[in-house]
Amino acid sequence: MYCPQCGHQTDGGKFCEKCGSPLPGQSGQQQAAQTGAAAKQAAKQFGSFVVAVLKRPYQECKTTGGEQLISAIITLVLFSLLTPLMFYILFSDGPGSVSFTAVFLEPTIYFALFIFGLHALIFFALKFAGNPVSFKDSFSRFGAFLIPFTAILIIALLFFLLHTDICFTVLAVGLIGAFFAIPPAMLSSYQHSYKGKVDIIYSTIVIYLITCVTFQLIIEHYMKEIFRYMLF
Repeated sequence: MYCPQCGHQTDGGKFCEKCGSPLPGQSGQQQAAQTGAAAKQAAKQFGSFVVAVLKRPYQECKTTGGEQLISAIITLVLFSLLTPLMFYILFSDGPGSVSFTAVFLEPTIYFALFIFGLHALIFFALKFAGNPVSFKDSFSRFGAFLIPFTAILIIALLFFLLHTDICFTVLAVGLIGAFFAIPPAMLSSYQHSYKGKVDIIYSTIVIYLITCVTFQLIIEHYMKEIFRYMLF
């Protein structure tokens, strides 16, 4: 090993025997250790935030800001994965092979885009109401509101793995609850800064309408893909 500072050849160790500079191997180890420590700290903070939200959902969510952006992204990814995962496992138990792309990957992307679009509708409604909130802050709060419903989907997955019929009822509660409970909860959490340009009721109705139409189109496309795959 050669020292990057003075070029002296050394047999190893933490520092150069000639100039005392840190050797590259040690620097890499330090960087790996720092990365691992940062990942553990982030996971710990995410876990603590999830527990706090589950204990007091609305009270915790209404004060959430941009500091929880990473948590919001993680929650959105988890929420998008769970339902396609259930159906992928379901069809995998069948007699034929299952297309990973058609049954899992594409629906996961659709769910992620749909959830992101739902937040975009809420964000635009807040802007039309004269709220000065930033996209980062509103998305972070949206992710916080999504946590309880993600937990419900996890419970649905557990029931599904236990082969209980109630799993699909729990799944419906998680999905419908997320799509119809989060918009009014989000809008009401910002009501202190409204300037009266658009009433919250009309904003909620418009969001519901667009959400229902979009979700119907996604489900129809998803079911057509599944039936096409099963028949051919």
